[in-house]
Amino acid sequence: MKLIIGNATPALLLIFIFIFEIINSISAICFPQNVKSSYQWPHNNKPGETIKSRFLPPNGYTRIKVENGTFAHYLRNLSLFADDTPVKDYRGRITKSKKDSTVAAVSDYPIKGKKLEQCMDILQRLWAEYLWSHHQFEKISFYLPGGFLLKWHDWKNGLRPKFHGIKVTLLKSARSDSSRKNFEEYLWEIFYRSNTQTAYFAYPKIEKKNLQIGDFIVKKGKRGHAVLILDLAIDDFGNKVVLIGHGDTPACQFYLLNYKKDNPWFPLNQAKNHLPLPIKKKMFWEGLRRFN
Repeated sequence: MKLIIGNATPALLLIFIFIFEIINSISAICFPQNVKSSYQWPHNNKPGETIKSRFLPPNGYTRIKVENGTFAHYLRNLSLFADDTPVKDYRGRITKSKKDSTVAAVSDYPIKGKKLEQCMDILQRLWAEYLWSHHQFEKISFYLPGGFLLKWHDWKNGLRPKFHGIKVTLLKSARSDSSRKNFEEYLWEIFYRSNTQTAYFAYPKIEKKNLQIGDFIVKKGKRGHAVLILDLAIDDFGNKVVLIGHGDTPACQFYLLNYKKDNPWFPLNQAKNHLPLPIKKKMFWEGLRRFN
C-alpha cells in the first residue's frame, strides 16, 4: 500500500501515518504475504494441463457447475504431470509404472520426503491448502483420535495438545506464530496423530444421493483407506459419473484412478454398495464423508 498526502499539516500527517501503520498491521495478519496463489507448490506441467482440461466428460455428460473459489473448483483445476508419468513414493521410488492401466494421471503435488502424507493425510493436505490459499484460516481444523478438534487458530496462538489417555487438553507452550513454517508443523502433528479411522468416526456421514465434489470415502477397519471425489458429471437422465483420486501407504504421489483403460470416469449408477475401483480394498458407500 502506498501513502500519498498533499498539503497536510504536521498533526494531520502524524494521524495519517498512524492510520496507515494500523491498516498495514491488520493486512499482514489477515492476509500473510506468503499466500500467493491457490496452489502452494511449484508446477511441473505445461500451463493449463489440469484435471478439467485433460479429462472431458463422456459423450452425453456435462460437468456440474461449480462456483469459483470453492473446494470443487480448486480440485477440478489441480494441475497434472504429463501423460505416462509413473507414480512415485515419498523416497522417489516408482510404485506404479507409466504403463499401469489403473493410473489415469498423476498430480504434480510434491510428495518427496513427506512420509506421513499417506492416503487420508494427503486428502487433508488438499483441504488445508485450499483453505489456506483462500484465506479461510478460521476454518482450518482437523480431528485427532477420540474426536478432539485441533484448530489452526489455537495452534498458531501457541496452544498445543496434551494427551491424558484418550482425553486431550490444550496447553500454552509456544509463542504465537502464523507463519507457513508453523502451519507445516501443525499439519505434521495432524498427520502423525490421526488416521483413516479418525476420519471415519469424526466426520459427518453423507448419503450417496447427496454426493458432492470434495467428498471422500473412508474404509473402516485396521487396513483402512481413503479416496477423494475430484469431479462430477451428469447426463439428461440423471446418471452420474465421477473422477476419483487417492494416495497410498507408504506415502506416494496423489493420482487419479482409471475405471477402465483410458477411461477415468466411474459410473455411480453401477456402484450399488461400493465403487468399482481398480484397487484391492473395497470402498463402501457407508464410509462417504465430508470435510466440515
